[in-house]
Formats: sequence, C-alpha cells, structure tokens
Amino acid sequence: MKKSLVSMLILFFIGLQSILAQSREVTGVVTSAEDGLSIPGVSVIVKGTTIGTSTDFDGKYSINVPDGEKVLVFSFVGMQMQEVTITSSTHNVVMEAETIGMDEVVVVGYGTVKKSELTGSVASVDSEQLMDKPVASVAQALQGKVAGVQIVSTSGRAGDETQISVRGNGSLSASNDVLYVIDGVAQETMGNISPEDIESMEVLKDAASTAIYGSRASNGVVLIQTKRGSYDSKTVISVNSSFGIQELIKEPSLLNAAEYKAVHDAARLNYEADIASGLLSSPKDPSILTPMASSTNDTDWIDLVLRNTSKVQKHQISISGGSDNTRFYLSGSMFEQDGVIKMDSYKKFRTKVNLDHRVSDKFKIGVQSYFSASESVPLEEDNNTYQPWNAAHNASPMASPYDENGKLGRYNFVNPLFAFERQLSEKWQNLGATFYFDFTPIEGLTWHSSASGNISNRRYNRFDAPNTKRGENGDGKPWGYGYYSTDNNRDFLIENTLTYSGRVFDNKLKYTLMAGHSFQEWRFEDSYVQGENFPSNDLRWLSSAGEINKGRSYYYAMALESYFTRLQLSWDNKYNLMVSMRRDGSSKFSDGNKWGSFPAVSAGWNVSNEDFFDVAFIDNLKLRASFGFTGNQSGISYATGQNLLGSGYNYNQNPGLASSELYNPDLHWEKGKSINLGLDVSLFDERVNLVFDAYDKTTEDLLYNIAVVQETGFRTMKSNSGEISNKGIEISADVDILRDSELKWSIGANFSYNKNEVIEIGTNKDYYTTGFTSIVKEGESLGSFYLIESAGVAKETFQYTDATGKVTKTVQAGDMIYVDQNGDGLIDDKDRKVFDGGVAPMYGGINTRVEYKGFDLSINGQFSIGKRVYAMYKEDALNGGATGHPSFSNNMIDDMMDYWTPTNVNAKNPRPHLSSDISSWNLRRSSRFLEDADYLRITDITLGYNFQDVKIPYVESLRLYVQARNPFTFTKYDGLDPEVQYVDPDRDNNKIIAGVDNNGIPNIKTYLIGLNVKF
Repeated sequence: MKKSLVSMLILFFIGLQSILAQSREVTGVVTSAEDGLSIPGVSVIVKGTTIGTSTDFDGKYSINVPDGEKVLVFSFVGMQMQEVTITSSTHNVVMEAETIGMDEVVVVGYGTVKKSELTGSVASVDSEQLMDKPVASVAQALQGKVAGVQIVSTSGRAGDETQISVRGNGSLSASNDVLYVIDGVAQETMGNISPEDIESMEVLKDAASTAIYGSRASNGVVLIQTKRGSYDSKTVISVNSSFGIQELIKEPSLLNAAEYKAVHDAARLNYEADIASGLLSSPKDPSILTPMASSTNDTDWIDLVLRNTSKVQKHQISISGGSDNTRFYLSGSMFEQDGVIKMDSYKKFRTKVNLDHRVSDKFKIGVQSYFSASESVPLEEDNNTYQPWNAAHNASPMASPYDENGKLGRYNFVNPLFAFERQLSEKWQNLGATFYFDFTPIEGLTWHSSASGNISNRRYNRFDAPNTKRGENGDGKPWGYGYYSTDNNRDFLIENTLTYSGRVFDNKLKYTLMAGHSFQEWRFEDSYVQGENFPSNDLRWLSSAGEINKGRSYYYAMALESYFTRLQLSWDNKYNLMVSMRRDGSSKFSDGNKWGSFPAVSAGWNVSNEDFFDVAFIDNLKLRASFGFTGNQSGISYATGQNLLGSGYNYNQNPGLASSELYNPDLHWEKGKSINLGLDVSLFDERVNLVFDAYDKTTEDLLYNIAVVQETGFRTMKSNSGEISNKGIEISADVDILRDSELKWSIGANFSYNKNEVIEIGTNKDYYTTGFTSIVKEGESLGSFYLIESAGVAKETFQYTDATGKVTKTVQAGDMIYVDQNGDGLIDDKDRKVFDGGVAPMYGGINTRVEYKGFDLSINGQFSIGKRVYAMYKEDALNGGATGHPSFSNNMIDDMMDYWTPTNVNAKNPRPHLSSDISSWNLRRSSRFLEDADYLRITDITLGYNFQDVKIPYVESLRLYVQARNPFTFTKYDGLDPEVQYVDPDRDNNKIIAGVDNNGIPNIKTYLIGLNVKF
C-alpha cells in the first residue's frame, strides 16, 4: 500500500513536471533604439507563428514559449526584425528602424514617414555623403546631388554663400529663397550649423510636401536634422580637420603695356584717317590726337591685388554618447578662409549642443542650441568704383603703382591699391536654442511642445584715414571718415503639435493624424552713426571725429501665426494618402487679408506590393501624385499691406510725418499651386534606383510694384498682379554596379528641365525692364535679356535705309552692324528683342564612387545647358581706346587684339577708334556681348583611405583624404566663370536679372588634405 502510494506520488510529480516543461513564461519590454520609447504592437514570432504581442502602453510582453524553442523573433512595421536567443525568463529588446531601400525613414514636416509610404516629391542627402566628401558650406553638399535643385556659387569672395533655387523662380519682388527648417525650427539661413553636424537633409519640392509650412514654403523647403547621441552607449569623440590652398578657376589675360599702346595708336590712326577722308570733322580738343608716349612701366595690376597664397582651413570636434535615459551631442568648429583678393578674409566659429533626457516612459525633454560668431574684412560690391578686382582690370599697365615719393600713384583712373587703404571689419554673433518636451499620455498619442529663440547681432566698422585717397575731403585735403553700424535681430517661435497614430482592420490600415499651432515673431533694430574730420590716422573710432554729421536708428517687428493639420493613411503598404491644411496669418497685411489657407493632397500606390504583380527584376514600383497650394509674403516690407505713416520727413528742417508708401487695401498673399506626378522604381535587388517627376507649378497674384499716376505722390504701388508658370521634369538614377565584394562601385546622375514663363504681369504694357539688360515680359522666361541684335563687323561699307529707301546712316568697314528690326532705318530701343537663357532651363549633376578595401574615390560634377551670359564687363574690356588719351583709358582683355584692319576683315572686334560717336556705336549694348555659357564643372574629387587595421591606442577609426574642389570646368564661355552673375545686395532680384557678368570675382579652386579620427 505504501509502495503504491509512493509510486503514485512519484508519477504525479513526474507528470506535473512534464506538464510544466511544455511551456515557459518569458517577459520583457520592447523599446526603440532611436528615442528609447516603448513600442506597443510588436509581434513575437516562433517558427513563423505569432504567439504574442506587446500590447500595453509600456511595450511590455508576456508570453509562454513552447518547450524546446530557444529563438524568438520580434517584428514591427518600420523596424528591423530582432532575433533573441532565450537565456533567461526576462529579455528586454531594443529595435532599430529600417534604413534600407523603400523602408528607409524620411523626415517630413512635423514628422517622419517610411519611404515606401511617401507620397510627395522629397529628396534625401545623408550624413555619409557629408563626411566622405567634406564641404565648406551646407549648400555645397547639395550641389549637383538633387534633381530640381539648382545651386550656384556666384562669387569667389571669402565666406560667400551659394544661391539655391528649387524648381525655378516664381516671384518678382517677393522672395525666391527656399525655407530652411533645422531641427524643426524654420530659419532663413543654414550658416549657423556646420556640415559635420548634419545627420540628414531632405529637400521638399512639391506643394504636397511643402504646404504644411504654408506661406513660407512656396520656393521649396530644406529640412535638416542634426546629430544626436545614442542612449545607453559609450562616449565617442570625433575630430575632423582639413587644410588647403586656393586659386582662381581662371585668371584674366589683360593687355600688357606694349599691346595697350598699340590699340591706342590704332584708334588714333583710324580717327586721323576718317578726318582726312572727310568722314569726320576735327575734334574740338585736338590734344586727343597726341600720340601716346611710351613708358618703361608694364604693371600687372591683377597680380598686385591677388594674394600669393590663399589659405583655407577647417577644424571640428564632436562628443556624443548617452546613458540609459540621457543622450547628448556637443560639437565645436572653426572655419577660416583667406580670399584670393588681398585683405579679403573670413572666420567663423560654431558650437552645437543637443541634449535629450527621458524623465519617464511617457515624458521626454530636451534642448537643441547653437552659437556662431564670424568676423570678416568684406570687399566692396562689384559695382563699386573702388572694388580692387574691377579697378585692376581698368588700370593702365603703363602706370606705376607708386609715385616718385613712394606713395600710391594718382592718375585719371582709380589706383586699385586705394581699396586696401580702407580699414573694414564686420562681425556677426548668432545664438539660438529650442527647448522641447514630448508627452505621451495614452498609447499612440504624443504631444510635442517647443519654444525657440534666435538672436543675431551685427557690427560693421569702416574707417578712411585722413592720409588716404578716400579720406580726403572735396578739396583734396586730409580729412578722414568713419562709419559704424549695428543690427540686432531677434525671433521667437512657439509650436505645439498633437500626433496620434494607430492601426485598425487587422493592422492593415495605418493612420497618423497631426494637428498643431505655431506663433513666430521677428524684431529688428538697426542704427548707424557717421563722422568725419579725424585728427590722426591712428585714432579710428568715432569718438575721435571732429564732427558727427549723420546717424539713424529704427525698429520694426512682424509676426506670423499658423494652424495646421495632416492626416496620413496607409493600407496594407499598398495605398497611401496624405491630406494637409495650413492656415497662416501675417501681420504684414491689413485686416481682411491677413489669413491665407494652403491645402494639399497626395497619394501613392505601391504597385509592386500587389498580389498580381510578379516581375522578378523589379523590387519596388510606386506611383505618386500630388496637388497643393502654397503662399508667399516674404521678401516684402514688414508692413507692406498696412496703411502706415513714416516719421523723419521734413520741410525746411522741421520734423514731420508722411505716408510711407501708397496704401493698397486689397494687398494680399502671393499664391502658388502645384501638381506633381512621380514614379519610383527599384530594380535588380535594389541595385538600380530610378525616380521620375513631372510638375506644373503656377504662382498667381504676384507681389510687385506697378506704376501709378504721379498725382498720388508716388511712382509705384505694391500690388497683386500677374502670373508665372514653372513646368518641368526631373530624372535621377543611382546604380550600384559592384557592391558584394571588396570592390564597390556606384554611379549616380540627375537631370532637370524647367520651363519658366511669365504668363501675365497685369499692367497695360506686357513687359518692364530691370537691371541693365534684363526684361520681365509676358510669354518669356525670367532671366531674359532685352538687347539690340548684333550682325557682326562690317567687312565693307553698309547703309541703313528707311521704308522709302532713303539712306539714314552709313557704317564704315570695320564698324558694327545691328539688325534694324522695324525697318525704320534707325537703331534705337525700338529694335531691341528678347533673348532667353539668363537662368539655365536644363541642369543636373553626376557622381561616382569606388571603394576597394580601405580606399575610396569619389568624383562629383554639375552641368548647365541652355544658359547664356551677358558679358557686360566687355563693354569696357573691349573699348578700343573708346574715350581717348589722355582723358581716361581703361585697360582691355587680350581678345581686343583681334580687331578689324583692311588685312584682317574677319576679325571678332571692330576697329579701335578715339571718336566718341564711332566708339559708342561699336560698343552699343547688344547681343555682341551675349555668349553661350553651358558648362560642366567637376565640383570635387576626393581620394581617401580608411586605416582599417589601425592599432593606435584609443583610436577607433582613422581616415586620411585629399580633395580638389572645382578642379575642372568645361565651357565655351569666354569669361572667367560661367556660374558668375552680377553681384548685388538684392539677392532676390538677382534671379530676375540673372546671367549678367559684371566682372565679379570668379569661383575658386581648392586643394585640401584632411583627417577624420574617431576615439
């Protein structure tokens, strides 16, 4: 009996143990590696079967694992699958986001989205492209990389920024500049962050992508996310350093003293010959016919204004890491550049601090901050008489830089070295920070709140010492001038968004609903004071001036308030829909016109995810379509639409008030609408990735000045009138030719075509002229030229006749012929015609990268097709001794030596002549100086080596590289730089008068050596 009872107990415990052994409980928490937040809804899979999910808000899971199973697979949409080998009853899982192909996460306005669910036109540039191909500015990182984005460097000045256009220009007087959103904060520039601090960049191009930013996004948006540390990671120190030298991409070739004299002698002889033949009468001042004396001087003025060696250096250090609940990223950088022109210099210092802290699973706080300071010695603008580069082109090579007393020589032209007597200093300081918190009160709902502020200060100081040419008074006596100005600009931004995400219908329908509010205010202060009559060359501050004779100060502010919402839907990763609406209110406009609404809708179809789709070599195929509206109120005065009085007006030295400008009570937003159709294709295991886009973008109710009757007391009034169209296509391709071996090779290219057309300008005349040669005309593109058409140099006598056959003008052999468009026998403004090409309609970029073991080689380039440049500088540089000797005499380029003579009738240039009548005829503003400026520029070549087996203590990675920036430019343009255009402080107007070469400082070549070290 006892044995039987014992046996039964033994069998009971064996059976119980067997039952318990059939499964075992495993628990844990699933969190995201990106932000450390818990992830609900994660599937726990064993042998392909889901046996549980993390269902509660904390991301906890509790499952019974069958006996013998040792591997769990955790799966969640947008995350990489995570395999876990069971070694205990508790396993906490950290999941990372998918970053491959169509599952890559893309940053969009106020959120993120999987690339496969993206419905708008968005292009990405990641941090690897920035680190492997170091650049001086953030804009250079985009140059030639993104279809539909045209980036040009218009000057070789130290510290100069580039200009960016996205899908053409759609405004006349409102801004054509893109909007930059850095870590969620809208800003006007990218200059406050270092390229090495960037984690990713996205360019939003179509209205569906940009409309969430409403009135500030009509010209595209560049989203920038800066680097952050990682939770629960070791501290990493990165050092990036480079040093280089610079030179002009092309130096001018001017006449030497002998050639200069030869042209003037020929001009005199031609004048004398025409007098002798009776074609011209003798000049009123016969001294003009005095032969130019020889000189022992042969001065190379260009060499005197250029630096022998122009240096550039950049250094950056960053520290990142994190604990269980805190992560951080800190960096500091220094950029220093000497311009190719003497005294031109630029220094910039930047710091960046990103800090995030998880207070709890539901609450996170953080700060993103920056500080930058720059100091420069700026050159004069290109159209200034004392600009040393221009002055060096004009100066006579027969003159000496210095007189017999060792002082700067004074002649009937500006001595280029006068420019270096002026003492200049410009300093900027910029401080900004964003404080935020994320609160998740319930599963799927996140409240994001942030407060941002930016402060920018500028100080500009100028001093012309009494003993300098520019420091003299009107009587030529030592006097001295001083000027000091300050700017203080501030803006404040408060934003709140609520985002709710979830899944329904067996998790097939994924939805995200976002709603938000934004308020931003800008405050601007400006002041300057000017003095003269300084007692000493060494007392430079205005406190030493004998007379303070001018000054000004002003203050103004403006604000923008916004409400916005967006709904994103994705069904079974096949069908995607996004609908958004933003409503902006601007203080610039009067009551009734303050608010503008900007809706957008976009849809996408992942055809390759359909059951019926079975094409082996196509990995992904997606169709996209979008339609949306944007607005524009930037680039106009802070209160353009308000009926305001301005102070400071006076009559007989008495203070007073007057209307600032003619009030237009109907002034309102500039409106833009855009349609976009897109196709994304990935082939052959995503080795080939293609993106096609076609768009139609129209801007209506243009903000610009129209003429009004003079009885109003004003010449113009700001109005909404006109329409501009931009239509185009974009194609980009990225191909991994080799990627599965030690040898890797990839090639990328993009092409864009944009047809810009002014549909209507809303005035009685269908055009107006602007700048020196440019026109805005209905039916033509922005950047068009309005010129007389040149027919070349006359090989024999040529006569103009009117409609009756009467001879109205006789042109001698060797002089210019122009096309008489209306046949009236006269060459005047009525004969001008429109030439396009100031803004290239076709452009793009090419790139390739090869990796072998530790070596990498990358080559990048950009091209422009259909571009033309009006070489305005040639009006002087081919003057042929135009105004004679000794009154004034510009030097010329060596192309002048190919001038007409009886034995050189096929010459490019007309005969030199001292007569103002002949020379002014030959130098008329015409298509003679309009040149094709298509180009292909290799923007950078970088060769690097990663020391893979480095054994240096504490060194984790080490990379050494050499780089050449702008080493080669292929173009038929005769000027120095096909990218250059007339440089003017009005950056927006530049895009209307684009393509005018006023002899600006060309771009530079840079040769660098650099080192990247990670500890």
